[in-house]
Amino acid sequence: MSHETVGSLLAVIANSLNDGLRILMFADKRAWGSDEFEQLRLLEETLDEAKKDFQELPALVNGRFYYENDRISESLEDLRDLCTRFELHAQTFKDWVRQGGGPIDPGWAHETTTLRRDLHRAQCRAARRIHTAQQIDSATSSARCLGALQVYRMQQRPNVGVEEERLVCAQTGRFERFGEHDVAFVCDFCDGFLVWDDLRAVPTTRLQQHQPQPTQNTNGDANTNANANVPMSATNTPSTPPVQKNSTSGDEPGTTASTNWQARGITMTTGEAKTVVFAPVAIANHLPPELGDFRCRILCPQCDEYYYEEQGEDDMERVRYVQDARGFDSVKALQEHLEWSHASIVPSTSSCGVM
Repeated sequence: MSHETVGSLLAVIANSLNDGLRILMFADKRAWGSDEFEQLRLLEETLDEAKKDFQELPALVNGRFYYENDRISESLEDLRDLCTRFELHAQTFKDWVRQGGGPIDPGWAHETTTLRRDLHRAQCRAARRIHTAQQIDSATSSARCLGALQVYRMQQRPNVGVEEERLVCAQTGRFERFGEHDVAFVCDFCDGFLVWDDLRAVPTTRLQQHQPQPTQNTNGDANTNANANVPMSATNTPSTPPVQKNSTSGDEPGTTASTNWQARGITMTTGEAKTVVFAPVAIANHLPPELGDFRCRILCPQCDEYYYEEQGEDDMERVRYVQDARGFDSVKALQEHLEWSHASIVPSTSSCGVM
């Protein structure tokens, strides 16, 4: 329908959630068990997260007016489908209370969790489509995914805590197993995959971490929602020095978090230590997948400002950037580029041998 917008469809979904919540809140709880209270908690958290997304995502696309009144067909189609699913979910609780409000089916909690996840992703994708449309005529357009931009901008600040990086990455997407041996990060904004080959767990700290500044006190846990299916390695191997969980980016003063890109992981196949690209560095520089592909390409954070000049009449015609605008086709390719082209920024560790 022509009158439908992102805002109006989200309002329908919120009404369905409120219907389900009211039924459970006013139901007779004397015979309730853990399943019933868990279902109530999940509905409350789903509504709270939807409200949080609705308040925060418009800021990424120049304000709530653009977000609420967006009518991009793909976004409306996603939200229409969710409207139907949430209405059916609410109807489940209406039927339950009409039948006397007996024990709740534990499977309903799984359905609520799935709907919560899908709603979050739909809102992120809607914001990404608005952002992409706004960038068409913008002189400062960025090739990065909107989700990547949030991590990238945060990393440009001095003294960024590793917990801050993990938290913003958790708000951007999630980690999951990819095949038997690999780990993938799936972006909620562009649905693209970043794949780390042959990795047992995602390292949560860099290979070298410095102590935090005395005034810094960063708290947060980015693993709760983003990494439910993938173990996160919070400790280093014996060949690396111990680290602090709440620590800064590990860079020297005046540099950004993207400069220190190495982390130490464990291979899935042999259990040996290996150097990998620290996940927030790759996430902050990924591009949306090309048409027909599911893997994200990745820009080198060190090559962003590298350029040279050629002959020409206009200033913009003379500037040629070193980096290919399409970036690298995998995390492994990015790592090889960093090791060969930016050897001077690779941290040295006395306990690591050179192969």
